Amino acid sequence: MSLIFVPVIYFFLILDAHLVNIPFTDDFNLLETVYNFQHAPDFTSKIKVLFEQVNQHRFAFERIVMLVMVFFTGTVNIKAQILIGNLALLGMAYLLFKSLKKESLSFYYFIPVPYLLFSLIYWENAYWGIAALQNTPLIFFAFLTAYAVGKGDNRGYILGIAAALLTTFTSGSGLLAWIIGFVILLFQKRFKLAAGWILAAVLIILFYFLFDYQVVPATGEKVWTHSLFNFIFVLGFWGNGLYLDIRHPLVSQFHPDLILCVLLGGLIFLLFLAWFLRILTRRITVWSDWFLWGAMMFSMGTGAMFVISRPLNNYFMFGGNVFSRRYMIFGVALLATVYICLIILVKNWQIWRKWIAVLVGASFVILNFVSYYLSIVQVRKMHDDLVIDSYHWKNYSTFLTAGDLFGDIPFWNHPTRMKNLVNALESQGLTDFYQFNTIPPHQELLTKTNTGRKFSGNFNATFHYRNTDNNIPTRYYRFTVNPAAGSVAPSYFVFSSDTLNLVLPAVPVPNKFGDFMKTGSYYGDSYQYGLFNLKLPKGQFRVYILTKAQEDWKSEFTGKSIVIK
Repeated sequence: MSLIFVPVIYFFLILDAHLVNIPFTDDFNLLETVYNFQHAPDFTSKIKVLFEQVNQHRFAFERIVMLVMVFFTGTVNIKAQILIGNLALLGMAYLLFKSLKKESLSFYYFIPVPYLLFSLIYWENAYWGIAALQNTPLIFFAFLTAYAVGKGDNRGYILGIAAALLTTFTSGSGLLAWIIGFVILLFQKRFKLAAGWILAAVLIILFYFLFDYQVVPATGEKVWTHSLFNFIFVLGFWGNGLYLDIRHPLVSQFHPDLILCVLLGGLIFLLFLAWFLRILTRRITVWSDWFLWGAMMFSMGTGAMFVISRPLNNYFMFGGNVFSRRYMIFGVALLATVYICLIILVKNWQIWRKWIAVLVGASFVILNFVSYYLSIVQVRKMHDDLVIDSYHWKNYSTFLTAGDLFGDIPFWNHPTRMKNLVNALESQGLTDFYQFNTIPPHQELLTKTNTGRKFSGNFNATFHYRNTDNNIPTRYYRFTVNPAAGSVAPSYFVFSSDTLNLVLPAVPVPNKFGDFMKTGSYYGDSYQYGLFNLKLPKGQFRVYILTKAQEDWKSEFTGKSIVIK
C-alpha cells in the first residue's frame, strides 16, 4: 500500500519546495476581479464580477476559492491556491480506485496510477496558480459528474447536477459535463430524469451565454479544411502523456515522442470503442461502467474542443508551438482512466491482466522518473523567474515572466492598468508581490554590492538561432557561469551598461544522466540562464556575478563584456 502513497508524497514535497506566493501572468486577472468584487457597489455588480468572462471561460469557481481565502486570511496566497488545486488529483485517484474495487480487483492493480497522476509531465499546470485551480478541479468535477450520474439513484442525480454546475463555471470546456450526463442518462433509460437534466442544462447555458457575455469570434482556418492533419492532432492530444519536456522545433521530419503520442491516442480511441461495446453488450451495468465511460468522454471531448479552436494545417509530429505543458494534465487523466478500463476489460484473463499491470506499471514509473528528471529544472527556473519579477517590475517597468519583448507588461502593454493594479493589490493586502525584493535598486546595485574583487570562476556567453513560440527563427542567448570550487553559489548575472544594470537568475544546470547516476546529485556545478534577444535590452554590457553571503549581496566583475544585438 505504501507504494501508492510514495509518488503522492514526493509530488507535493517537491512542489512545496519550489512554490512561491507570487502571481504569474493570468493570475493578475483573477486577482483584479477579487479586488473589483470587494469594491463592487451592489449585489448585481458583484455577480457580474464573479461570473466575468475571460475569453470563453467564466472562472466563478476559482474566484470563489480566492474570495474564501480572503475571507479567512485577508489575502490571496498563490502557493496555497496551487496546492488546493492539486488536491483535486487525490479526488481523481480515489474515483479511479473505487472503480477498480467495484470490479473486486486487488489494489495492486491500482499502484501504477499515482505514478502517472502525480508526476511532472504537466508541470506548468501543477505550478501555475490559475492553471492548477482551473484544469485539475475541472477534470475532477467532470469525473464526479459522471460518477454521480452513473450511480443511478436520486442522490447521485442531484450530486451530478451540482458537479456539472461546478464544472461549467470552472472552465469553458466544463459545458461538456451536461452532454456527458445526458448521454449517460439516455443509455440508462432514465428518460424523465434526462428531461430534467436537459432543462437544468438549458437554464445554465442560457445564463452562461446571455448574462454579460461577449461572443469571441473564431479566427483562422476551420478544422475540416485539413481534416487528416487535425484527426492526427486530436490523437496526439489524447496521447500527450508521452509528450516529453524537450524542445520540439518546427521541422520537416517527425519527432519520435510525437509519433508515440499519436499512436497512444489511436490505442486510446480503440479502447474507448471497446468500452462502449462493453456497455452495449452487458446485461447488467454498474456505476463504474458509466463513470469510466464519462471520464473518457470528457478528456477526449476536451481534446476535440482544443483542436477545433486551434486547428493545424500540417502534421502534428512536425512539432512547433502545438500546446503548452499545462494541457498534458488532460492526457495524463485520460491515460490513467484508460489503464483502469483495460485492466477491467481483461479481468477474466489472469495472465494477461498481470502482464499488462506489470508492463504498464513499469512504463508509468519510467514516465514518472523521466518527468522529474526533465522538468524539475523547469520548475526551478520558474521559481527563480517569479522571485526576481518584482525587481524587474520596480526597476525596469517590465516582467521577466511575461511578454516577448523587453519592456512588455501584462494586459497588452496598457500604459497604466498594470501599475494601478499592482498598487491596488498591495495596498489592499491581497498580494505580497515585493516580498523577495531585497536587491538594491539597479542604479545603485554595483555601488552597494561591488567587492572590487575579480570573480574567480569562469563566465561564458553563446548564442544560436532558435524558433520562438511563433516559429520565427530568433537569436537565443545562453549565459553560463562555473564558480570556483568551494565558493558561494551564484544567485544572479548582472549585465551593466552606463544606463542599466540588468539582473537575471543563475539557474543550476542538471547533471547529464550518466553523471546523475554516478554522483546521485541532480544538479551539477554550472549555472545558466537562456532567453531570446527580444527579451533583452540592446548594447554592450560588463558582466558581474551577484551572490548572497548570509544577508549581504556581493557582486564581482568577471572581467568580460558582452554585446547584445
